[in-house]
Amino acid sequence: MPPPLPPAPQHNSEMRETVDLLAQVVAAMSQRLGQQDEKLEHLLRLMAETHKATLSAKAETDPKLYGRFTGNEVSLALDPVLDHFADVTMSLRKNFDETATRLQQLEAADQNALERLRDELSRAENWRRQRRWVWLAALAVGVVLGGAGMLLTGA
Repeated sequence: MPPPLPPAPQHNSEMRETVDLLAQVVAAMSQRLGQQDEKLEHLLRLMAETHKATLSAKAETDPKLYGRFTGNEVSLALDPVLDHFADVTMSLRKNFDETATRLQQLEAADQNALERLRDELSRAENWRRQRRWVWLAALAVGVVLGGAGMLLTGA
């Protein structure tokens, strides 16, 4: 059975009053619906911002991305230090090579000095051995000249 219909208003003034009341009710409901619509739009914006923030937080806490970021930062921090170490290593290698070359030159100069010293010692030894014969020859020449001088003066 259908629901009973409200009784029909009898007078125009009652009808106007009812229509005015209905208009006020519809206006109030429309105002409330407008407020509800504004609140829903505000909630939708908040949800979108929350979703965007969630995606951003998820991207920032991604282990692969964080690992790459950390690796890049470590590389940026260590690259100058490692470059400095490489430069120092190259400098040390260059100094080592120069030192080795100079050491070889000093060893060669030392060998040359020892050879000259041996030669001089050998010549000095030879002179010492020959000096006896030179003195003996000088003595013999002196005796011969002394004898010749005596022969010339005595004869």
